[in-house]
This record gives sequence, structure tokens and C-alpha cells, in this order.
Amino acid sequence: MFKVPIVIKPLLSLEELSRDLQLTRQSRYKKLKRAEEETREIIERVMEEGDRALRYYTKKFDGCDIRKWLVEEKELQNSWKEMDKGFQEAITEIEKRVRSFHQRQKPSSWWEEHYMSLWGERWKPLRSVACYVPGGRFPYPSSLLMTVIPAQIAGVEEIIVLTPPDAQGKVKKEILAIAFFLGIKKVYRVGGAQAIAGVSFGTSSLPAVDKIVGPGNIYVTVAKKLLQGIVGIDSLAGPSEVVIVGDRTSSPHWLALDLLAQAEHDPLSLSILLSPDEGILLETKRYLERELQNQPLSFSREIPLYLYQVESKEKAWEVVNFIAPEHLQIVTESPEKDWLKVENAGALFLGPQAPVALGDYGYGPNHVLPTGGGAAFSSPLSVRDFGKFSSFIFPQNDQALQWEEFSRLAEIEGLYYHRRSLLARGGSEWPIS
Repeated sequence: MFKVPIVIKPLLSLEELSRDLQLTRQSRYKKLKRAEEETREIIERVMEEGDRALRYYTKKFDGCDIRKWLVEEKELQNSWKEMDKGFQEAITEIEKRVRSFHQRQKPSSWWEEHYMSLWGERWKPLRSVACYVPGGRFPYPSSLLMTVIPAQIAGVEEIIVLTPPDAQGKVKKEILAIAFFLGIKKVYRVGGAQAIAGVSFGTSSLPAVDKIVGPGNIYVTVAKKLLQGIVGIDSLAGPSEVVIVGDRTSSPHWLALDLLAQAEHDPLSLSILLSPDEGILLETKRYLERELQNQPLSFSREIPLYLYQVESKEKAWEVVNFIAPEHLQIVTESPEKDWLKVENAGALFLGPQAPVALGDYGYGPNHVLPTGGGAAFSSPLSVRDFGKFSSFIFPQNDQALQWEEFSRLAEIEGLYYHRRSLLARGGSEWPIS
């Protein structure tokens, strides 16, 4: 039964909002803390025992005994063939949209002349990446599209997919079908913290990779946190969140459905509606109660849905920038003007025809987004996350360099050979006494 407290109240200050949100933050912190000790044990055992530990934890958590982790290419191909035509057509169209959007993100190297020298940055794709696709409470084949496509555009040489099996040792056919469609040949039926550890260190069956991307459960998140630095990661995904800003022109029924769609993700998902219009808030609350009464969902939830009355839309933008939400829906009379007030949001959805669910399922932009206020300092997953820059300098004329100027800092820092290394090229090398 879906038990959701619905909180409707005036929002008087950001301090009050912060207090209201402490429940979500504290619940998440406690869960992370409990998961960390167990995750450390999993990581260390996989590091020491490799495949044997993968097998043990897969049997323990997924209920199946896996001996062959890599899905055969024939199974990938058959999965695509077994999908109905409607599915194949939908994936083909979504792939085009997502690829078209991300194609514009590809970085390029640059160089320029500078004081008779060359300097610049060279961009190169990563060698290998693991794309994690969740398969727990809800499988997310859409995450496969969102992680693999930008990696392919970047030019990553080796792209593998990690996804947990069910109790029969099988992976959702939709995930395998999309992998085949995208040209991925290596899909491993392993998930959880053990999968993250496996591709961080490498085992007999799993290759070590340069970076791991894609959302997962709390154990996946903690494993990525603990192994960051051993392997690259995209971000630490927390519970999903949406803030919706509505006004008198909004549809309360649609607002209610959009709030509930976000609440489906996770018991700790954050769903907030901000509006200066009390009538819209009250109507939305009535629709929420009606939906929950008539269509109970299959999981319980104790974190409330927040419906806040703000004094004005200007106050709403202040609240949005304070929260820095993963998703922001602007369902107002003039979204094309209002969105200019927003500084912090992972992804913006403008107008009544743009629910977050549209972005979840491949309208174009990526749905792997910063959570937990991370939109204040980070960005959605993109092609840029699958490569790196190296800077370079190439002095062409040593007479143009002021060696004494550079060596002065070495002298201040007390680095003897740094200074000598510079002065030797400027003709001021000290004699060896």
C-alpha cells in the first residue's frame, strides 16, 4: 500500500525548508552509513578472491548461482529478434533522438601560438568504460541508451555493460535487446557492489575499466564512492528528486501525476510543488489523495510529498536555486521567461507538455543527473565524461622565454633542482662546485 504523507503549507523561509528536508537527508545518511561497512567487506573480498567472491555475493543477493558471467552474443541477438515491432521502432526512434542531442557535445583539441611557442589541449576518449544498468525493483533499459550512446560518440574503445541477474540467472530481455541494437558485445550478468569492485580491480572474468557510469542502488553508490580514485566514476547517485513550479495556469491533475511519477523511483525520492496559488495546491492535493486511494502502488513510502505556497514566483526561484534539484519542471504561464531565473538545476522541463518522464525515456538529453543538491556544482552525464584533456606546451624559441622569471618561484619555494633545470636552459647554469 502506498502510504504518503502530503504536506501542504506556506513556505516562509529557506531555513524552514531546510528543516523539512532534514528527514530525507538524515534517512539517506543513515542508510549510507549502514551500507558502507558491508560494502567495504564486499570490495575487499572481491579484490582478494575475484570470481569466487562475485559468485558468492551474486548467490547471496540475487539468489542465483552464476558460473558464466558474460552473456553470449547469440542471446543478445535473439533478444532483439524476439522483441515486437513496436518495441524495435520505439528504440530506433529514441536512439536517434539521444544520439542527435549528444553528438553536439563532442569536445575537440585546440592549440594556438603564444609568444613564439605553441600551447593547447589535446582531447582523447577513455580506453574502457563500464555502463551499469540497474535491474532491482525496476529495471532501467533506458539507462543503457543514456550511458552507452555518449560513450560511443566520444570514441571509447571498449564499452561493457553490467546488470544484475534475476533469481533464475537471467537478465531482462529488453536490456539485452537494446545492447545488441547498440552494438554492445560484452554484457555481464553481475550487479551490486561486487560488480563495481570487479571492474575496478579486474577478475578472471571481468576486465578492469577506466571509468564506471550509470545509477544503481545504495550499495552501488557506496562502492563507487569508496573506489573513486582507483577507478573513475560519473557521480554518486542519490534518491531521485523533482521540484515543480506551477501557477494558476497549471493542471492540478497533471501536477499530481508528475509528483507521483517521481515518487515511484525510491521511498526516499523527493517531490516538491511550489506555487503562489493556494487553489492550485489544494486541487493538486485532492488529486493526489484520489490517485493514492484508487490506484495504490506496490510499495510503501513514508517520506512526504511537499506542496508549498510561496509568496511569489520570484520566491519560488530562490527556493529552486537553494535546493538545486535533479529535475525542475516549470509549468507556468511563461516558462520561456521564467527559466532564465534558474541557476541550479540538473535538467529543466519547460511547459505543460514536458513531464520529467519524457526526459526519462529518451526525448534527447541525458537522464543521468546530479542529485542531492549536486546540480549546484555538476552537470548531467555527457560525451565530455567519456574522455579527458591533456595540456601541452611546445616552446619554439628559447630566446623568447624569461628563464629568470620562472626560476624566481622555484627559489621562493626552495626547490633547488627546479631552479637549476630552468636556469640551465637560459644559459645561467650554476657551475658544480
